[in-house]
Amino acid sequence: MKSIFINSVGVKSGKSLLAWALGLIFEKDGLKVGYFKPLGVQPEVVDGVLTDHDAHLMKNVLKLKDPYHLICPVVLNHDTIFAVFRRKVGGILKEIEDSYRKLSMDKDIVIIKGGNSFFDGSIVGANGVTLTKALNMKVLLVDRFISDVTFVDNVRFIKELLGDRLQGVIITQVMPEKIDYVNNVVIPFIEGDGIPVYGSIPEDKFLGAISIRKASEVVAGEVICCKDRLEELATNYVIGAMDLELAINYFRRINNKIVITGADRSDLQIAAMETSTKGIILTGGRYPNSVVIGKAEEKGVPIIVVNLDTYSTIERLDKAVITLDFEDEKKIGRYMELFRKNVDINRLKEGFGMG
Repeated sequence: MKSIFINSVGVKSGKSLLAWALGLIFEKDGLKVGYFKPLGVQPEVVDGVLTDHDAHLMKNVLKLKDPYHLICPVVLNHDTIFAVFRRKVGGILKEIEDSYRKLSMDKDIVIIKGGNSFFDGSIVGANGVTLTKALNMKVLLVDRFISDVTFVDNVRFIKELLGDRLQGVIITQVMPEKIDYVNNVVIPFIEGDGIPVYGSIPEDKFLGAISIRKASEVVAGEVICCKDRLEELATNYVIGAMDLELAINYFRRINNKIVITGADRSDLQIAAMETSTKGIILTGGRYPNSVVIGKAEEKGVPIIVVNLDTYSTIERLDKAVITLDFEDEKKIGRYMELFRKNVDINRLKEGFGMG
């Protein structure tokens, strides 16, 4: 049995998309694939069973037969965390080891997905570094490209922590203007340290898009008009809290957006609808005036009223964007195209002993 432990230094790196893509690729190769999420941080109850959102998603999209308690043995819900703080929880690492051993027995390849970073899970003694050693895994580091120095610093730091267990790297979300630089300068430098880089995936706004329907659900909002436009996709969201003149210039520069503002800013709402706006979220639980509603119906822009403040709204949208759902099959299709074009899958397979 072979395994690939997908982990990163920071959030929004694309671990879930990569796990999904690799699962589909290995299934097509005729391999028996397993998926393992040692620590669940997005609690979800499925058929009366507490599990993790990723575990639920991958069990279904990869048609896995394993029970949820083996796919994700530990879920950090409120009760578990409270018990941890009272020092009433122990043996987490052994529970993870036992589940992993049972799940992997009849598999050709197990894809393991880490937390938001290598440091997640330290509270229960099961962070990425500890798990790598305890489960004897090789790591595929996947991280988004922020800058050359930051990325190289991250890779070298993880190499110091893991040594030869760092099997390879995939760079994600590389800005179009940086692709050549990354491929011709950054990657050769990293590989000069003896660390294989399997590819660099360019930034694609579609992969970070959210439907207006999903946005309204995650903020628990009430859609008050244009309910037939909820499948539209937004690739940006902005806060409308500035002077009108500044707002108009700002809105014109950002396409396919959700505008988040207060109900009292009817001037900003109308200005937003004259630009590429897919939806408007009004915070504070107040409704817009009839002029704004009429304009929204004319332009086909859904308005969503929420009881949250602006910060909480943004926080929920941020979380939703990085969380894959069953409705995201179009995203995995786009990601697979980018993956096959920009990643040396044969070299990756060889690196993890499947060549």
